[in-house]
Formats: sequence, structure tokens, C-alpha cells
Amino acid sequence: MISLFTDRYKISLLLAALFILGVGVSLYIIYSLPHGLQLAQGYEPAFTKVYAVIGLTFAAGALSLLNALRYRKELVVFRDRTLEAAVARQEADQAGKTTISLDSVLTSLGQAKNESDMLQLGLQAICKQLEAGQGAVYRIVDEDNKRKVVLHSGYALSIGESTVIKYEVGEGLIGQSASNGNTLYVDDVPEGYVKIVSGLGSASPRYLLIVPVKTQGKVLGIIELASFTPINEDQRKFVEEASQFIAEKISNRA
Repeated sequence: MISLFTDRYKISLLLAALFILGVGVSLYIIYSLPHGLQLAQGYEPAFTKVYAVIGLTFAAGALSLLNALRYRKELVVFRDRTLEAAVARQEADQAGKTTISLDSVLTSLGQAKNESDMLQLGLQAICKQLEAGQGAVYRIVDEDNKRKVVLHSGYALSIGESTVIKYEVGEGLIGQSASNGNTLYVDDVPEGYVKIVSGLGSASPRYLLIVPVKTQGKVLGIIELASFTPINEDQRKFVEEASQFIAEKISNRA
């Protein structure tokens, strides 16, 4: 019952119903007046109810119209804001779709002379398309009768040339992706997990994307991207498709 008086739309309907009811009651009272009633002195007590009902009817009708107009304005404003938000989201999605293209990746792979070039040039093309802060590509190798994921090359990596980074398959995020062949996306990277160093200092990116380089269910490597801005669904699909092209290119050369 309380919600009836807090919902302006319901109040408008209630007032409109009262307006129609009042009109009907007014007509009934006027029709029920004595036929011989005369207004010799300009006013008769029998008309008191008529005047009162007609006055209340007009008041209810006026309130109903005013409230309906106010509600309509608020509804239009809300609808306009909803449309603006929808347009903004659509423009953002379209921007994400139009700014990334597989053409640059395919062009880079066409210039590669061997598997090492394919991994490195493919990674660079992907990072430039996404404007990633940092990237790395790993290869799957057999070492000591174990499958391991070894860092092959990087994009804007702040590590020494002689530094060796490797994981066993199943170890850490890189190893997990190599083990199950699934893409991993982390949107809340812990502070200090990854560092990007430039001439202006160092900072930790917030978003991490790990995509397997695989074809026909076989994982050949891993691509890891770090970004300061969210990586949307279209961008993630782009990296997955680019990684598949790299894997197919490597398989065809084998």
C-alpha cells in the first residue's frame, strides 16, 4: 500500500481514475436534482454537493495532469540518458573492433624466416595493435624428460639478456595455460607482480592476458600480455586468432 503512494506512475493512474469517477458522480447528482428547483436568489443549499464534487473533480484532474506531465519529462530524461549510455557503449565496442586488425600480424609472419622469427615478430605485431605495456612469448620444450615453458623473447621486458625464465607445464599461470590450452585473463594483477620500466620510472600494470599458441589442440607456446587498461572481449579474441595463425604457420613449416 505504501508503494502505491511512492510510485508517481501509479499516483497518476489513481488521480486519473478519481477524475473520471468524479465526473460520473457529478453527472449523477445533477441528474438527481429536483426538476422544479430554481435559483431565484442565485444559490440554493441543494447545489452545495454539486459545487463541492465539481471543485474536487477539477482539482483531482489538474493534479493528475500536472503529475503525468512531470513523470513524462522524467521518463524522457531517463530514456535519453539510457540511449546515450547505449550509444557510448556501442561506440566503444566499434572503436575496439576498428583499431585492431590481423593484417599486420599476417604481414609480420610473412617476413619471418624461421620459427623463432614467427614467435618474435608475431608478438611484436600483437603488442603494437593492442598498445600493450609489455609482452612475452614462450616456447614449449622437452627438458630432462619434462615439458617446460621457456621464455623465448619479449616486448618491452625489463630483464637482462642472459636471464632465463621457465616453468614446468602446470606451474603458475603460464604453466596452467600450457597444460589445459585455455586463455587466462586477470583483471586485478597484484601490485609488483609485473613491472614495466621506462625512462620515467616503473609501474605495475593491472591487467594480464595469457593465450596459448596452439593448433589442432596442440600447444606450441604461450603469449603473455600486460596492460594498464582493460583488455576487452574483442581484443582477447584478436589475440587468440593471431596466436592460432602463428601456431599454424609454425606447423606448416615443420
